Amino acid sequence: MTKSLFLVFAISLFLCSCSSSQTEQKTIGKIFKEDDVRKAGKLLQRLPIGLNLLNVTNNQADTVFVAVHGYASEGYEWIKPLQKIMQKGFQLYYYRWDWNTCPDYAERKLLAILEDLIVDKSQINHLNIFGHSYGGTLVAGLADETTAVTMSIHTVAAPMIPYERLINRCTNFNGYENMTIANNLFQWRTVKEKDGAFKNMAVDPQIVNIPNSTVIELPPQFQDGRRLGHNWSISWVIDNIFED
Repeated sequence: MTKSLFLVFAISLFLCSCSSSQTEQKTIGKIFKEDDVRKAGKLLQRLPIGLNLLNVTNNQADTVFVAVHGYASEGYEWIKPLQKIMQKGFQLYYYRWDWNTCPDYAERKLLAILEDLIVDKSQINHLNIFGHSYGGTLVAGLADETTAVTMSIHTVAAPMIPYERLINRCTNFNGYENMTIANNLFQWRTVKEKDGAFKNMAVDPQIVNIPNSTVIELPPQFQDGRRLGHNWSISWVIDNIFED
């Protein structure tokens, strides 16, 4: 390649990189200005695969939140919880990932990304990681990992045992029964009969015995009488964690 052609190529890559970053920032700006949560959710799921910083704040920068979506997520279930976390002044990342990958592989990939984040952002000393549905299956695997900072792992409406659809794709996944944990693990479980993802299963895939973890049983409905099902469970969890 000639010097002039190489220069053109390098400039084009630089421009593409800048354009992509600006596009992502514009998308993030639109997400939280959109009144329709379903439209906002679609914008959220257009963010690139990987860790996406949703806000920049110097308040409470030592504690960072990471949100991990579930299988075939449309994103809308995360909009209000994400807004609540940002309103409290915490730095927040949204992790977009390939939900067709198996838990073991996906967990190792996320762990490597988080370790890079910890090195890059030296002020971080604690991570709060929330995984909803199949995202909870992913993040549960982090509970037995050790990093340079402390972690609190939250699984919300998450299948924690091998179930038929997952077994067919991921034959090596054995679930988390009797896992030894190195971090705080909180299991937020929906009522199976009210959860559209689990109600027709023979057994509740959320139920496992993990010594030293904390189990929180969600109620069957919100205070206003609405059914507390699978997708809105993350809203209930974040609202209760940040209860005023």
